[in-house]
Amino acid sequence: MDKILKVAKRLKTFTLEDIVMFCEIDAETAGKFLKESENIKPCGDKFEYIEIIKTEDKFKIIDKNIPCKNSDITVVEACKIFLNKCQNRDIKQNTVKAYKTFINAHIIPYFKGLVLKDITVSNVESFRKCMQMKKISERRIKNILTLLNQIIKHFQNEGYINKTCVFEVKRIANIPKRQIQILTPDQLTQLFKITNKKYPYLTPIIKNLILLKQPLNDLLTGTEQEKKHLKRKIRKDFYKIKQELGLTNYIFDDLRLSNIIDN
Repeated sequence: MDKILKVAKRLKTFTLEDIVMFCEIDAETAGKFLKESENIKPCGDKFEYIEIIKTEDKFKIIDKNIPCKNSDITVVEACKIFLNKCQNRDIKQNTVKAYKTFINAHIIPYFKGLVLKDITVSNVESFRKCMQMKKISERRIKNILTLLNQIIKHFQNEGYINKTCVFEVKRIANIPKRQIQILTPDQLTQLFKITNKKYPYLTPIIKNLILLKQPLNDLLTGTEQEKKHLKRKIRKDFYKIKQELGLTNYIFDDLRLSNIIDN
């Protein structure tokens, strides 16, 4: 019926007989089309062609619903995927490093037996209490829980798991900043007694730290892998030393502020 519309558009105003004559079709077919067409309207005993301007849509609705895979992805697998994505994004190297530490030292050891979809808010609350019992600082606990929330949200938004564990890490009180502690001469003496007897490799490292006032990472030599291995060993051994000395919330680099070395 495109021919009828072309004729009607050219004539503007016309009769049924005009359409029958110019289009060479029967009156019944022409009459039915003129009656049903949105471009034609009656005008007295004639018809009139109406141009309908079609407007283009300036936007459209996109279905963003993701079918849930309800995957049995484990917490360990999820953490590895999350870390890989972080490394491929524009995220600072130190931030990725901190993520790795939080994941390997805290999240994986606690949740390694679970698949990601089975984690509940109750599990997260138990995880928080477990970290508090280990005397981890509140600031660090908050950062670890925030990271865990990021990991869970990522896999929820990607459609791997249902949104059955939705929580917010909200501060309800100010978290005091960690106070730097300076060891007394007696504490330093005791520290060196312990290192000389049980961890002799640590004694020269600690002395250099105190004398040169430089961060541990700047003092160590070797490849990055060797430095990483040694720092891990130092952290592990220094944790035991802190327990013997009764030091809480003390970090190895604080030793730079000490001024007395007791041989």
